[in-house]
Amino acid sequence: MTAPSLYAAYGSNLWYAQMARRCPGATVAGQALLPGWRLVLRRFALVEPDPAAACPIGLWHVTPGHLAALDRYEGPHCYRRDRLALPAPVAGLGEAWIYHEIIDRPGPPAAEYIRRLRDGYRDFGFDPAPLEAALAAACRVA
Repeated sequence: MTAPSLYAAYGSNLWYAQMARRCPGATVAGQALLPGWRLVLRRFALVEPDPAAACPIGLWHVTPGHLAALDRYEGPHCYRRDRLALPAPVAGLGEAWIYHEIIDRPGPPAAEYIRRLRDGYRDFGFDPAPLEAALAAACRVA
């Protein structure tokens, strides 16, 4: 099986302007709801298993060079890149790469980071409810 050429973003990499800087030439491939996963915010965004939830993801067409850049930005000590089987409505696309947080970095997120998240949700046309719920939860914990 060949490595997927799609990247599933759920945090600040949803923001078109950020991805244009980090991965010039990457293009939007679509979007999906990732069933069984919930958006969580601490210092930064992450996804956690939750059978009752569905997390919006933006899909990007990426090259090996883009993945290398994302690996540097996400950091080998903070996030791990894994394969993700895409849900049924986008199953024709097969798999995507996704980053899972591997260390606990307590929050809450900085105001500037929240702005990037909201811009990304707007860019992809997502309902902001999952993001706002994650923000409210992060502020209660902080």
